[in-house]
Amino acid sequence: MKNAHFATMSLFIATLLLSPPVSAAADKAMIIGFHQKPGVSEDALIREHGGKIKRQFKHVRAMAAILSEQSREKLKKNPKVAYMEEDLPVMAVDPELGGIEYDNAWGVAHIGAAQAHAQGITGAGVKVAVIDSGIDYNHPELAANFKGGVNFITESDSFDDSWNSHGTHVAGIIAAVLNDTGVVGVAPEAELYAVKVLGGDGFGSTSALIAGIEWAATNGMDIANISIGSSVYSQAVADACQAAADAGVLLVAAAGNNYGNPVMYPARLDTVIAVTAIGATDENYFNSALGPEVELAAPGVGINSTIGGDTYNIMTGTSQAAPHVAGAAALIFSAGASDLNGDGITDARDVRLQLQRTANDLGVFGRDETYGFGMVRVAPASSTPPERLLRVERIKGPPSDSTTTIPLANGLFEIMISNDSLRNLDVKSYRDGVLVPELSTSIRFNYKNPSEVTLMIDASTSPLEVALLPKGTRGAFANILIQKVIVQ
Repeated sequence: MKNAHFATMSLFIATLLLSPPVSAAADKAMIIGFHQKPGVSEDALIREHGGKIKRQFKHVRAMAAILSEQSREKLKKNPKVAYMEEDLPVMAVDPELGGIEYDNAWGVAHIGAAQAHAQGITGAGVKVAVIDSGIDYNHPELAANFKGGVNFITESDSFDDSWNSHGTHVAGIIAAVLNDTGVVGVAPEAELYAVKVLGGDGFGSTSALIAGIEWAATNGMDIANISIGSSVYSQAVADACQAAADAGVLLVAAAGNNYGNPVMYPARLDTVIAVTAIGATDENYFNSALGPEVELAAPGVGINSTIGGDTYNIMTGTSQAAPHVAGAAALIFSAGASDLNGDGITDARDVRLQLQRTANDLGVFGRDETYGFGMVRVAPASSTPPERLLRVERIKGPPSDSTTTIPLANGLFEIMISNDSLRNLDVKSYRDGVLVPELSTSIRFNYKNPSEVTLMIDASTSPLEVALLPKGTRGAFANILIQKVIVQ
């Protein structure tokens, strides 16, 4: 594992991506954003200022160009220019690797994909863009599902994974074929498209990433997996993601491998599903980014998948977690999503809602900054997440020693109390440390006879801390079952 610290923009692949020192030369690669879609006059404007145009975009109102310091200063003052940001170089660092230890992919089974495959749900016909370093399309696990792609790094038509097999590893997690050998992907019949935005030397650019996202939108991709990220906000990247989402592309991105620091871009954007990594026992991967933007967790520790040379290897990181979600989304697309948002159509928005609603809640009840809505789970829209069982028990000592506190957030929760021998149970809800009387109650039981009580706690508008204080003789207890209510 290699680590680095840097002040400029950084992208990660599997573990981290770094930017090399910015050149001291006066000429810089820039992205120039305009108030309207650039055309002939904007093209001429850049050329008049001595700029060399690198790339024009289809959906983003911007152009990439090489500009001198003097030209940059003049263009900033032009009323046609909305913003200007550096088209920063990026460099990939080796992912965390391990030996070949497994004959199957544990993450695929862990999220329930095997059951979907047994029912004939395999992602057939769903188009997935792997915006990455390319794909080794000759790998026997990937050749049948590889459908082409685009190369934004060189003029070559080659999409092969010419660096460290990162894109190939991601592709295998999504759609390695089901052939009784090696590994299997979450969606083993999904169609893979290589969108190469990182070169053989591990370098790419912001403008190449934008071009890759645009390509996914223009070419009718259902899903785009982006195991790339940046600590620096880019208006142009945000515009590209918005345009892709508007075109019906479900964007899935790795949250980042940055030791609990904030979620990186583009995963941090509202238009993108931010995915964090967990291990086989659902523990959070210590290197994962944290924050309110985390939407889902997925297997990302010790993931065996395809690499170049027709072989396999293990990698770890949020880059491995994101394709588990992309694959799960492909299964939902192929099975037929329900109209969960009630707008009369079924599209990527409904698939995103289904992923949220059927996730296996981990950590804090409801959405939290470590696991989001929970671990992605391949399940129908009508399915509810697994229930969570607590036991509250009256023990010897002051009342505070018996109190169980449950954080609830982002939803309506059903609390089912199965009493065995408690006399009373006080349920007190607090918002920012202040008691909420209307969401609090005291339940009196006939402690000689088991009984059941159900409560509803609404934490959809703001997070709550719910304290459960049992009363009774020492050792008396009740089982508490808590589940989030799926509102159709």
